[in-house]
Amino acid sequence: MAIFGRSQKKVFRPSLYESRRRTRRLPRWFVLLLVGIVLGAGGVLILQASYGPKRLTVSESQKLTDELATTTHERRQLQADLEEVERARETENAQATQTTQELQARVDELEIRLKPLQDEIKLLTRAISAGMKFDPIGIAAASFEPVNNKDIVKYQVLLLQENEKKPSYDGRIEVTFEGVYPNGRAGAVKALVVPFTLDHYEQLNGDVEMPKGFKPSRATLRVYQAQGDKALTYRTYNIANK
Repeated sequence: MAIFGRSQKKVFRPSLYESRRRTRRLPRWFVLLLVGIVLGAGGVLILQASYGPKRLTVSESQKLTDELATTTHERRQLQADLEEVERARETENAQATQTTQELQARVDELEIRLKPLQDEIKLLTRAISAGMKFDPIGIAAASFEPVNNKDIVKYQVLLLQENEKKPSYDGRIEVTFEGVYPNGRAGAVKALVVPFTLDHYEQLNGDVEMPKGFKPSRATLRVYQAQGDKALTYRTYNIANK
């Protein structure tokens, strides 16, 4: 037997009865990472449950959705109403502008037609006032006409102020009628007092009622200041009874 022999390698031969297996462990850092994630998620859930906003239930969420839809619909309706009002206002403004323009055109036309008439009136008043006496008001003309079968006299009086640039004059006229009563007795009746404001000329007209059966034959017209007692001027007119 040789002292130095060959070294023989041991060959691994699995046994049919051997059940032990070699297991691989997870790295420690990975285990710590998982634990941290779990703890963090749990903490977030706890904080949300304790201090976070309250979560809505399904019915509350549906109610909120319905209210939002209703509010949106009302806003759209109000917007539509507002637009309708705006359109109506624009239409009214356009119509008002058109009406104003039409009225202004009519006013301009009337002014054009009125100018010759005003010139004619100025010429007429100058002709009438020629030779008149102004104190400071003049009586240009007057007429008194009884109404048939009635105790009424219609009157017309034209007063003039000498200068059309003078300020307005406040005064009054008083008319005294002379005539006879049904019994034949003569008499006088002051039956008419009319206040006036005179610029350049003023026409006064109307009806005056006489005493029953009184037949006027003459009228005396006097002009006074508004608060005066002294007549500024007067004229007498005959009255023809029909």
